[in-house]
Amino acid sequence: MQYEDILNHIGPFGKYQKLLVCALFLVIIPPPFHFIGQVFLAANTDHWCAVPASQVINCSQLQLAECQEEQKSYSIPYEIDDDGNKVYSSCERYVMNDEDVGRNMSFNSTDVISCDAGWEFDHSRYKSTINEDFSLVCDRKDLPAYAQSVWFAGLLVGSLVWGSVGDWIGRRKTFILNVILVTISSTVTSFVPNFTAYAAMRFFTAACAYGGSLMLYVLASEIVGPKNRVGTTTVLFLVFAVGYMILSLLAFLLREWRHLQLAISLPFVLTFLVIIVFPESPRWLITKGRYKEATKIIEKIAQVNGTEAPEDLLNKLSEDSKEDKKQPSRIPVTQLDLIRTPNLRKKTLILWVDWFVVNMVYYGLSLSTSALGVDDYLAAFVSGAIEIPSYLFCWYVMNRFGRRITLVAFYIFGGVFCLITIFIPLGAARAAVAMFGKFAITAAFGHIYIYSLEIYPTSIRSIGIGTSSMMARVSGILCPIILNLGKYWKPLPLCVFGGSAIIAGVLSLMLPETMGYSLPDTIQDGENFGKGRSFQLCIKGNDDGENESPTQAPINYLPLSTKDQTPKQPVDV
Repeated sequence: MQYEDILNHIGPFGKYQKLLVCALFLVIIPPPFHFIGQVFLAANTDHWCAVPASQVINCSQLQLAECQEEQKSYSIPYEIDDDGNKVYSSCERYVMNDEDVGRNMSFNSTDVISCDAGWEFDHSRYKSTINEDFSLVCDRKDLPAYAQSVWFAGLLVGSLVWGSVGDWIGRRKTFILNVILVTISSTVTSFVPNFTAYAAMRFFTAACAYGGSLMLYVLASEIVGPKNRVGTTTVLFLVFAVGYMILSLLAFLLREWRHLQLAISLPFVLTFLVIIVFPESPRWLITKGRYKEATKIIEKIAQVNGTEAPEDLLNKLSEDSKEDKKQPSRIPVTQLDLIRTPNLRKKTLILWVDWFVVNMVYYGLSLSTSALGVDDYLAAFVSGAIEIPSYLFCWYVMNRFGRRITLVAFYIFGGVFCLITIFIPLGAARAAVAMFGKFAITAAFGHIYIYSLEIYPTSIRSIGIGTSSMMARVSGILCPIILNLGKYWKPLPLCVFGGSAIIAGVLSLMLPETMGYSLPDTIQDGENFGKGRSFQLCIKGNDDGENESPTQAPINYLPLSTKDQTPKQPVDV
């Protein structure tokens, strides 16, 4: 008995699955706080050299802003910009004697020194940031960017470790372990005394936050029916976008970075409530031969859904596994199983490229959205809000036109908009075109997650998603370097982003269509899945709207609808 048959019998998306997805909302909301949190934790603010206490002018009769301006006019070198405004130096001050204080005298422009007495910071928007507390300015101004690279390195390690752990000890135990670790590491970050400790805690938070999120998406894909996978995963992505918007509101209310860090860490405590209802994946239990546990969970799902589990389910599952038991003991799966066989290797390599590119282009565009011309809080809110229609559009077209052709379209359109942006001068038109590109790439981001879950077989699904995400994190680490190439030739980053997106779209044509097909379970299933269906543009539906199988499809992968036994031929190119 196939697992999809069991799901259809007990309800592919009944009351149990709906309640579980709603409970998962508590777990999905906190991670985006930390993914984008450094925008506020390490916000750039105006700063200038502090002067020794003996050289501070007496301005008791002036307001604070007037006093600062008076002090800077005596002690800080400045230039006049094109608009006639003074632009004070951030890292140098005049050499002054105590007797020079308060005297309106002209200083020689060469009589300057670096900030030997520390810095003063503008607190009009942020009360404190890690830049101020850890002096991450001037010679140390690149360290916040390195901290962001450390964050991506944590995601990279998490994608390597937790995928294998999830396939080894199960989805539930891995989830519980990650919830405990991420709650501790993110909370400790609020009290770190220096930058090194801050970066280290961010690394652990990234690794563990990723592991928990990975288990959520894997479980969601394995506990609902094939027709509901896209909708379920898209809803979780929408909640993720809502988390971005909530972060901007929290940052607006909490202007001190330690208070904000603590506020975005405490919601992880609520995720402990989800542990009570977080089940083990029945599909994973079946692949591990733990039929009694799988049967118990399936019967519980059927009970909540108001249905009944198939009669004598335990014996049927046991009978189906008799041939497997006659075989030698299974060798534990590893990352090598992704590339051991030719068809699975081809799909894996293409998915790795797709993940690498979509992450690079997404963060590349997100890190260069200053053309919006609004403040940090509004920009973060809009950045999260724009993802909601993108994911909804992705949801619609994936169910309407299939997986492969829509992914190809998202990549190519995203790449084309990036390249068009090169030829548009700075201004509203350039920002609008760039937002179209981000819309398409955001849709591809949500799409590739769902598509990959459907392509990788159950026995190595967590490993497959983990290694694919690893490729994405590598591109995340490289993204700031690519953006820095713009100082040599400004269009170069957009050329890299646009060109790579188009290449990824063309390569994705070689992936199989998965809409309406049962998920592969074993490595051999994954190897057989999609053979003979390369470059099929779409799968046509019957009169009932169900997808029909190409005649080349293996018998194990017939679509779920078999009402029409006369298949229509796919369009081949």
